[in-house]
Amino acid sequence: MDLNRPWRRRVAAIVRGIAALAITAGSAAAAYAERGTLRTGMTVLWHARPGWVAAGAALECLSMAAFVLLQQRLLTAAGAKLAFTSVLATGYASNAIAAGVPIVGSGLAAATVLRRFREHGIEPAAIRLTLGLAGVISTVGFGVIAAAGAGLTGNPAGAVTGLLAGCGSAAAAALLIIVAHSAGGRARLQPVAASVLRLAARVARHPAGDPGVIAARVIGRVGSLKLSAGSICYLLACSLVNWAADALCLAAAIGAVGLAIPWSKLLLVWSAGAGASTLSPTPFGLGIVEAALIAALAAAGISSPHAIGAVLLYRIMTFKIGGLVWAVHVHLRQSRPAA
Repeated sequence: MDLNRPWRRRVAAIVRGIAALAITAGSAAAAYAERGTLRTGMTVLWHARPGWVAAGAALECLSMAAFVLLQQRLLTAAGAKLAFTSVLATGYASNAIAAGVPIVGSGLAAATVLRRFREHGIEPAAIRLTLGLAGVISTVGFGVIAAAGAGLTGNPAGAVTGLLAGCGSAAAAALLIIVAHSAGGRARLQPVAASVLRLAARVARHPAGDPGVIAARVIGRVGSLKLSAGSICYLLACSLVNWAADALCLAAAIGAVGLAIPWSKLLLVWSAGAGASTLSPTPFGLGIVEAALIAALAAAGISSPHAIGAVLLYRIMTFKIGGLVWAVHVHLRQSRPAA
């Protein structure tokens, strides 16, 4: 019997409570600081074109679905099977946590995914492998989209840099999988992976357990992955659709407020917002992402109250509030004991 378990649960509950308070206070502060911008943008939103709004919402749903399909295919390759709806619900929940909790949001989101997938009987090693490879493939897709944006604006150096970054991540993942398919390769990888996990446990107190055992299980899973050339192309396509659909959602928001869409600079503007969201210290990037997008649109030649309305509309659609509510509903339904 683990006598420390009740204490750990109390600490976890306190941490969740502090996180919730931080989200609420941070969101309120950010909204108050941007109240002037919000008033201007909301005036424009009342006259948004419904067709463009519907298209933007559909594109954002497509973006999330593409990333979930990527995760589902990786889970299948790792020997685990999970329904699309369950993966989608977990994706919405983890996305909300990652975006809403500053600094430690990504770690909490990963812990949420681990817990939810384990409830479905999936081994932790398969989950960690899926999350890691999904992140790598997603990075490759973002690099390609960013490189395309740089190329469209006449910046070949930026395009080459983005492509090299994406290809480097893909090559590293491919090399890891190839090496792990041999017994000798797994023996050489295991001490390195254990050292990395040991360092992570010291810094973030995660993952819990023996780093050597965890590393052996994860590397064993990597070696057992069943990924054909067609599966790899499918995963890369899902990643590209995930990012491209999100960028097109921004285009739909711009069109919805009656502005001409700057197609040649759209990806550059979108990249500025995506980068600001990743580095933002505020919940959901409030105040930071909006400022970055408005500044990027101004640099692209769009500087008006309508630009503010377009940014606010895009941000509303990307919050995925409806999807999060649905995710909670699915989780509660699956957690309900059978009659």
